[in-house]
Amino acid sequence: MTTVRIMMVLALAAVAGGCSSPEPGAAGGLTVAVSILPQQGLVEALGAGRLTVVTAVAPGQAPHSFDPSPRHMGTLAGASVFFACGAPMENQLLPRLRGSYPRMRIVDTAAGLPRLALDGHEHDHGDGHGHEDSGGLDPHLWLDPVLLARMVEVMAAGLAELDPDGAALYAARRDSLQDELARLDREIRDILAPVKGREVFVFHPAYGYFTQAYGLRQTAIEQGGIDPSPRHLAEVLGRIKAQGARAVFVQPQFSLGSAQAVARDTGVELVVLDPLAPDVIGNLRAMAHSIREALDDR
Repeated sequence: MTTVRIMMVLALAAVAGGCSSPEPGAAGGLTVAVSILPQQGLVEALGAGRLTVVTAVAPGQAPHSFDPSPRHMGTLAGASVFFACGAPMENQLLPRLRGSYPRMRIVDTAAGLPRLALDGHEHDHGDGHGHEDSGGLDPHLWLDPVLLARMVEVMAAGLAELDPDGAALYAARRDSLQDELARLDREIRDILAPVKGREVFVFHPAYGYFTQAYGLRQTAIEQGGIDPSPRHLAEVLGRIKAQGARAVFVQPQFSLGSAQAVARDTGVELVVLDPLAPDVIGNLRAMAHSIREALDDR
């Protein structure tokens, strides 16, 4: 029976200005909205004690199938600012927020960052955000600690603008987070150095920024958000067998049916990495160890 090991991994993202925003209340503090759980953890680290964070995509939900309901919109209604991250679901959500809450500021923490297509090739960031399920841009920027540090910079600046009294606190916590991310980047490079250049087999291509940052090659079984064609599947299965790969990485937001069929055919282990796990730093580190273990020669 296929063994599934579950671990977790990361998130974040986006800067596009908005209209005037409500001032943070002295009693309730600032309310900040974000798209995904990895962002929530970072905003809370920046502003603990001064703000409340609400997240559009709840635990266990999949951003690629997210459709904002009236209940979701109501949850976000009290926010002074929305930190976007380039997730495809924002293509539906942000126009609704602008229409319903024109005073809410929209900050795109992914603006200006280099983007990859879902096939792993760098894409001109001026081309905008593509749909994850239509062969567009890879939204998982938060899986690269260097890009994540730049997102933290944008979020801290946005918080300081809305809450000037907390500016010094946000700056100090920004510096601390960025230092921690720089240390994490060096640590992951050391962890993965022995397997640099190796091929990482994944079901959904969520890990392009991570694999590019650390000299690995991501090969996805899935194509453009749908199950692979028989030809592509046969090609990938052949490579898995030829290389003696021990693992295929999957994520909990997607059905494991096709991946389990691959595991039965090749004998690989399915290892679940969650790119939406709330503990960004801890889960990036865990991802590095998990990939190293799967690729290490024994």
